[in-house]
Amino acid sequence: MMRVLLVTIALGVGSLSPAWAYRVLEQLEQAYELQLGQVTLPAGADGSVVFTPCSTCRTMSLRVSQATVYSVGESLVDLATLRRQADSLRATADGQRRTGVYVFYDPASLRVTRLTLSR
Repeated sequence: MMRVLLVTIALGVGSLSPAWAYRVLEQLEQAYELQLGQVTLPAGADGSVVFTPCSTCRTMSLRVSQATVYSVGESLVDLATLRRQADSLRATADGQRRTGVYVFYDPASLRVTRLTLSR
């Protein structure tokens, strides 16, 4: 009888654990993964990233801002450096196909938060 009582108490206490609580996670960013050849990078700090996400999709334009973070691989860079790297990679067909561009944006404002080149 004592064993049944202990098991009942253990199960009751275990069900009160916060592990049972439901959590709602807010999605802060969405992203597009594209090839370098599919993307037109912004000309300036208040420009736009222009791309077509798929062959049947309409062309999209997402604005960058002063708060947009640029990176090449793991290194943070400014927009001018990102554009120079992209131009040198675009010079070859292999660079256009094998270089990924990741466009992270805020779904509420449609502003680009991060723009990354990755080989």
